[in-house]
Formats: sequence, C-alpha cells, structure tokens
Amino acid sequence: MPDTRTYLKLVFTTQEGGTHTISLRDPKSNLTSQEVSQVMQNIVSRNIILASSGELTGIKEAYISGTTVTEILP
Repeated sequence: MPDTRTYLKLVFTTQEGGTHTISLRDPKSNLTSQEVSQVMQNIVSRNIILASSGELTGIKEAYISGTTVTEILP
C-alpha cells in the first residue's frame, strides 16, 4: 500500500557557489515563514554544518514536498 511522506526542505547557498538541502520529515502543519527563516538563519550564523561545497553562506529557499512511496521489499 502506498505511503505518503511529507518533508520540509531547507535549501542553503554554500561557500563554493553550490547549494545544500536539509530534509526534515513530517513538519508540523502550521509552520510560518518567520519560524523557518529564523531556524535557517541560526544554522547559517552558527556555522554548524559543513557541506561538501563548503560552509553554508545564505538562505536560498524553503518548501514543503510530498512523496508517495510504494514499498516493494520490506
């Protein structure tokens, strides 16, 4: 039976001109853009993640994505 999964995608710009995406499963339904922006800015300003294309330097975008998964093997 198909399973629908929802993700909050946080997309950052990186030091070497690339992007880095963090996917969080099952975000709360009443998230505000202000809450998401504050969390993303904290991640950038505290320099807590190092991507393969360098340090995170800014916020590119954030969005909610849905995926339908049909399991073939357990």
